[in-house]
Amino acid sequence: MQSFTHKETGKTFYYERLPINGPGEEAVLAPPPHGGKDMVYGQRIFVDDGEHGQGWRYGVVLTSVAYVIVDEREEDGRHFWITERWPIRRNNYVEL
Repeated sequence: MQSFTHKETGKTFYYERLPINGPGEEAVLAPPPHGGKDMVYGQRIFVDDGEHGQGWRYGVVLTSVAYVIVDEREEDGRHFWITERWPIRRNNYVEL
């Protein structure tokens, strides 16, 4: 498992790759927040703070930024993902 720190909030998040062919846990294809070509959101970012039980969200963690799917909406029978760009500090490998 790996971790990163959100630059603006200082909160540490843990993440891992989604298992290949995992039951009900397939990667999501969605555009990045700035628009453009769809990208594969193939990582699971754990956002649970221990109190609210939010679980995890689909994301892509790069060197200095993480793209995270934070919500979804349906409009005229079409499904849309709402994504955010999170500025992050160094990725770290964590042994849990």
